Amino acid sequence: MEALELIVDEGRPANAGRFFQLGADLLALLDELSHVPVPWRVQDLRTGSAVARVVPPEPGSEDGRWLRLAVVSLDAVQAGAGLSDDDWSPDAIKVAHRFVEHGQPTDDNEDWVPPRLVLVKSANEVERSVALTAGLGSRLADLQPFERRMPGSVRGMLVGLNVSRGNRASLRTPNGRIVRVGFETSLRADLKEAMLQPVELRGEVRQDDNGRVFHVRAAGVEVLVTPNARWSDLSASTPPSQGPPPPRSTWRRNVGRPENIRSALLDASARSSALSRVSRSSRA
Repeated sequence: MEALELIVDEGRPANAGRFFQLGADLLALLDELSHVPVPWRVQDLRTGSAVARVVPPEPGSEDGRWLRLAVVSLDAVQAGAGLSDDDWSPDAIKVAHRFVEHGQPTDDNEDWVPPRLVLVKSANEVERSVALTAGLGSRLADLQPFERRMPGSVRGMLVGLNVSRGNRASLRTPNGRIVRVGFETSLRADLKEAMLQPVELRGEVRQDDNGRVFHVRAAGVEVLVTPNARWSDLSASTPPSQGPPPPRSTWRRNVGRPENIRSALLDASARSSALSRVSRSSRA
């Protein structure tokens, strides 16, 4: 099972304020990256140089991919790469930037060492690590995308609800994207009732620079009812048929015969000529 270690003040007694602040920031970052809320567990905690190991709630869980995504992505940014729009929303980049900034030294930290995130394999082997340096913070600040806010609504299925670390929820749109949801406490019961159902959320939506909604501050929720009418129900409500249409041979015999078509054209031409004469006499 993969694990993620947060190492603060390596090689010297840890600053308690920095350690607990970075721990909270790390959980906030994992919340932004994961599609649904994950109850992360602390598997190991060592003092001195503070080390906290975070693991998924269940062995063999696929939630370990979010730990990997955090380390691999930040390491790539450190090396000059960008971030995937599909995995990193503007809020996730903002939280990551705050995470790195909170790890920077204060005025009295002459022997400061940057905190590190370490991805650990199941056999306690270090697979990858990234240092939370000032350079990484600057890169994340440069990557912060433009966003716009406006009133609107979003439809999808409510797939996650988390009230233990703030009022947060996850909405899966019809194209499979995850939209983060914030809400007031007064909506908790309504959202709980709407879990795993198609809903429409109304409120303030936030779009990224590609015009995609990534967050909605919900002010109202409506469960969308899927009609289950059958074709037999629909046909029973239609007016009774006036009888079958005439056979094609009858239509051709009465309408489509050449002499009938010529007669109709001559009648139309005669009516047009008569109208023209009336119009000229009126002008005279």
